[in-house]
Amino acid sequence: MSNLAMFCHQCSMAQSGGCGSSGKTQGTCGKDENLSRLQDIMIFGLKGLSAYRTHANDLGADTKAIDDVIAETLYFTLTNVNFSFDQHIAQLMKIGGAGSEVMSRLGEAHHNRLGVPTPVCVPQNKAEGKGILVTGHDLDLLERLLIATEGTGINVYTHSEMLPAHGYPELRKYSHLKGNVGKAWFDQKKLFQQWNGTIIVTTNCIVPPTGRADYADRLYSYGIVGIDNCRQLENDFAPIIEHTLSLPDIEGFDSDDTIMTGHNYKTILGLAPQILDAVNAGKIKQFFVVAGCDKPGKQNDYFRELALSIPQDCIILTSSCGKFRFNDHDFGTIPGTEIPRYLDLGQCNDSYGA
Repeated sequence: MSNLAMFCHQCSMAQSGGCGSSGKTQGTCGKDENLSRLQDIMIFGLKGLSAYRTHANDLGADTKAIDDVIAETLYFTLTNVNFSFDQHIAQLMKIGGAGSEVMSRLGEAHHNRLGVPTPVCVPQNKAEGKGILVTGHDLDLLERLLIATEGTGINVYTHSEMLPAHGYPELRKYSHLKGNVGKAWFDQKKLFQQWNGTIIVTTNCIVPPTGRADYADRLYSYGIVGIDNCRQLENDFAPIIEHTLSLPDIEGFDSDDTIMTGHNYKTILGLAPQILDAVNAGKIKQFFVVAGCDKPGKQNDYFRELALSIPQDCIILTSSCGKFRFNDHDFGTIPGTEIPRYLDLGQCNDSYGA
C-alpha cells in the first residue's frame, strides 16, 4: 500500500479493495490523496494524544480540552465532512498544540502526586529475593503497587520505560523499589524468560510471548493492556503478591552496574546560572539532543556511536527508550565544572521539559 498515492477504506462508499487501490488519486467521496494522507496523520496524532490523556486522567488532571480535540478531530475525518486543505493543516496544528498541552498537564500531575524528579544513580540488573518486575509508563500503578507490597518482603524492580520512576521522591522513598532490570522494550522475550519472578505490563509496552515462552503464567497485564492467556490485574494486588511469594527468589541478576536518571527540567533549571556561566566561559560548547524511541536491530547502534563521539565540552540531553543504547556509559562532567554531561530528562510520558 505504501506505493499508492492514496488508500482509504473508511466508509461504505469505498471502491472494492479501498479507494486508491487501483491507482486512482481521488476517492468516491471526492477526497484527494493529499487530504487522505493528512487525515491519516491526524489519526496517528490522536493515538499518542489518547495515551497521554489517559495517563493524565488517571492522575486526576483536567483533560476536558484534550477530549474536545480528540472528538472534534475524529468527526473531522468522517466521510464528506471537510475538503479544505487549509483547514486540514489548521486541525493538525490543533492536534499538535493539544499534544504539548496534555504533556504539560501530565507532567504537572506527576509532580503534584509524586514530587519533582531529582538525579539518582539506579542499580542496573541487580536483583534478589522475591521480585515483581514492572514495565510501561503507568506511575500511578507503580505507586499503588509499592504501597500494597510494603512490608511483604517483595522487592519491586522497573524495566525500560519505567526507569524514570526512581527519580520521583514519592516513589524513591519506598526502600523495596530496588533498581532497574533490562533495557528497551523489545528485550522482553529474552529478559522475561530469565526473570523468575512475576511481571506487570502496563500501557503500550507489551511484546506478546511466543508459544515457547514459559513466563506467560507469571505475566500480568493492567488497565487497557491485554493479551490472550495472560492474567488481568485489577486494583486488588493480593493475587500477584501471593503468586510472587510462592515463587523462588530471583536468580541470575547480580551486576554492579548503575545508570542515571531524574534530570527533570525543573531540576535542571535550578542549575541554569552555573550552566550559563560555563557557556559564557567557553567550557560548554554545544548541547546535543539524542532521544527518541528505540527499535530492534543493530542499525540504532549508530546512536551509541554518536553519543560516545560527542566532545567532552558538550552536554547530551536524552529522553525515551532510545537512551538505552548508551545510558550504560559514564559520561562524567564538563571539564572544570560539576555539571553532568549526560542529562536524562525522562521517558516518553514524563519528558515535557525536553
